[in-house]
Amino acid sequence: MILPRMTIGNWLFWSIMLWIGVNFAWLRFVERFLPQWVGAIIATGLAVVLFKYGPRPNGEEEED
Repeated sequence: MILPRMTIGNWLFWSIMLWIGVNFAWLRFVERFLPQWVGAIIATGLAVVLFKYGPRPNGEEEED
């Protein structure tokens, strides 16, 4: 999967959207098996990874 190069503000926005989406999905599908706080921890971890490792505009370009 190739992610587009975006600014830090864009990655912050998408990290927050990912966090909200994971929590909504957790509430719908998983909460009857595991409590919501587990989903919030997982969502926070995924959001941090997306924010930290998302490609930045000033990154090195790959040569074909």
